[in-house]
Amino acid sequence: MHYFFLMLNKAYPAPTPTLRNILVALAFGLFISFFLIFFEPFDIDLRSGRTRTSSLFIYGFITTLVLFLFLYVLPLLIPRWFTDSQWKVKHQMVFCFIILFVIATLNGLFTNFINELSFSWKNYWWIINRTFILGCIPFAFLILWDSDKKNRSYTREAGRIIALKKAKGVTQSSCSYTIKTDLKNESFTLNESQFSYAAAHGNYIDVFSEEIGELGFKTYRMNLASLEKQLFSPSLKRCHRSYLVNLTKIVNMTGNAQGIKLTLSGNQNAIPVSRKYIPEIKHFYAGSSSPDP
Repeated sequence: MHYFFLMLNKAYPAPTPTLRNILVALAFGLFISFFLIFFEPFDIDLRSGRTRTSSLFIYGFITTLVLFLFLYVLPLLIPRWFTDSQWKVKHQMVFCFIILFVIATLNGLFTNFINELSFSWKNYWWIINRTFILGCIPFAFLILWDSDKKNRSYTREAGRIIALKKAKGVTQSSCSYTIKTDLKNESFTLNESQFSYAAAHGNYIDVFSEEIGELGFKTYRMNLASLEKQLFSPSLKRCHRSYLVNLTKIVNMTGNAQGIKLTLSGNQNAIPVSRKYIPEIKHFYAGSSSPDP
């Protein structure tokens, strides 16, 4: 039981508005439709023939619509609610249970409508119970299994990259760059040997550099894409949509279900690494100029 509660408090990737989540919504909707049509698990009393098949497809459509709203639209509209810094396994479970509750409610209303029945709490709780029996326990185990799988995978990958880093023994460059910002006639000098990382927030970035042994930052009006285009060093890499780091400043890497986290020299805050940037960082330490296609 103690292990179960520890698992609930482990980090888990927060839902993000990605194409993958749209495909997940479509896949689940189709699965529900064909599952009901071919197996009829709950003896749903609908009219026969083509109308019955069409009605059962609507259950799948309801599933797709709800999943699309929760997995794509909500994270897009309220991103501050869905951040990896706050999201844990227990949040993912509650989130999934809410999704199931909404799907069950809409399915219950649709069942009453198609059978021309008035609302009944008895029928409502019937469909709620059936939906939760079908979904809650499998979802809970799937989330726990996925969390453990991701945690093991990213922990191993972080260990491999750290081993490559130690074997290569990277050195810092003393190059300097004159960076133009979005403000007219404004620019600043970025010294690579002092630069640690840059963090984006809205239309601004915070540039963190080590000066006189201390890490400080200055804010400029520009985005990370613009900064990235003005840098030409292989050790200055984008690692996340909101972060660009100096790979020579990395002192440690750890992994959890959310991915890989970087610890930089003089910085106590962990920097996240998005999955798509892991191969680039790995190839840098492996001595390759670019990842394999």
